[in-house]
Amino acid sequence: MTITSLAVPGEARGSTAFGWDNFAALGSGSRSLALQNSLFLSSASATVAAVFGGICAWAISTIKSKTVDAVTAVISSVLANDGGVPLAFAFVVAVGNTGYFIALITAVDPSFTLYSTKGLILMYQYFLIPTMILLTLPSFTALRQQWREANTSLGGTTFTFWRRVGFPVIMPALLGAWILMFGSAFGTHASAAVLIGTGALPLIPLEIAGQLAGSAATGGEGVAMALGVTTGVVAVIVLIAFNALTRRTARWLES
Repeated sequence: MTITSLAVPGEARGSTAFGWDNFAALGSGSRSLALQNSLFLSSASATVAAVFGGICAWAISTIKSKTVDAVTAVISSVLANDGGVPLAFAFVVAVGNTGYFIALITAVDPSFTLYSTKGLILMYQYFLIPTMILLTLPSFTALRQQWREANTSLGGTTFTFWRRVGFPVIMPALLGAWILMFGSAFGTHASAAVLIGTGALPLIPLEIAGQLAGSAATGGEGVAMALGVTTGVVAVIVLIAFNALTRRTARWLES
């Protein structure tokens, strides 16, 4: 936030008051573009991970094995907390510009390149899909067999069960996981900075780093703090929404 000097009679120079100029500046230039890019990237990444991670969690829950559940939880916990520079370097080596993997992807999407928004979405799936599995597997596992049997005895099909029982019960958990993944993707910095640099694609975390790096010459620390407050507000909203949705699911699955 901007600190402005106030010339007040009888007081020494250097008195301060808070201003809102830096928050107003977020609506223009690269900062506005960074906010739009971060919102789109986080939403797209979380949605893709929700689809594939949700399918994986459902498939694992059908196995009905405590050993499989335990192994899945351990692997998902490790992968969900992996990221940063090593993750970006691993994708540069594994995908890059040449090789079988990138050839397979470009055969489906010729415009794909790792060093773009699509590349970031792909890289984020490495830790977002395990996060989705980790968050939703307990909910899928907790769906009671009695509910399925009651649906079948009343003449319902599998589609009927998921439409009238399954999805309504676990939907808060799915939405909560999506919101948490949105927040995780929104705040990711190191992986994006290494993969695409700090100027190629404006993002909120990269913009904060750029403003702080140039603060000595441009006074960008005020804008960086405003961006940080914005990110903090997003984080608080994410946590409140996630906790509320998790409690709503728990009322059904633990009753």
